[in-house]
Amino acid sequence: MTTPAKFLNNSLLSYLCASLLLGSFIAVKANAATLTVTDNLILRDVDDKAVEHGFLSKKRTIDLTQGKHTLVIKYKDVFEDLDMGEDRLVKSDYFVVKLVVENQQELFLSTSKISDLASAERFVQSPEVILLDENKQELVLELETLSDYKLGKQVTKVVTTLSAPVVISQSNSPTITTAVDSQAFNNKVINKVDTVPMLKYWWQKASKDEKEDFLKFINKK
Repeated sequence: MTTPAKFLNNSLLSYLCASLLLGSFIAVKANAATLTVTDNLILRDVDDKAVEHGFLSKKRTIDLTQGKHTLVIKYKDVFEDLDMGEDRLVKSDYFVVKLVVENQQELFLSTSKISDLASAERFVQSPEVILLDENKQELVLELETLSDYKLGKQVTKVVTTLSAPVVISQSNSPTITTAVDSQAFNNKVINKVDTVPMLKYWWQKASKDEKEDFLKFINKK
């Protein structure tokens, strides 16, 4: 093979590789949405992973793939206190925002309207955020306190950890390698976590009918 032919083949191969890489990158970007948060929101975690902020600035945009996502954020802003004649820093505790990305390209997360110190203090007591897509259509999201979110993860971890493992033998018959009866399971759960927060967690998650059934059970006792 002549040298020009080798050069042509190598160039063609490089072009094809570059095209494939570019196509893959475009496909990934097409399945992701860019989320932008307003200046008064500080993003700490995304899907239980810490967000890295710059030394002099905070990160305001992230890419989210399709599916469910969990954000840990807090509100922070400065307002003039007219009574004291000075600026006051107002900030909330961290709270959790749960959202679902479908086919959106752009997402915008902002607070409800906060125009003065009084409205900022009200927001801190009861945060409200708004999620819009690129067409300014409001999307459904769920807010949760950080403590409730952590407790929910703890409940899931305990239940998963204490479940009896099942191993499939060579004869394809399932055998229980660790026998844990229901009473032992309940005892382990109680020993693992504080009972009062657990009761509060399940009460908040229960439906109206489930709460009524539970109250009937308590009254029978």
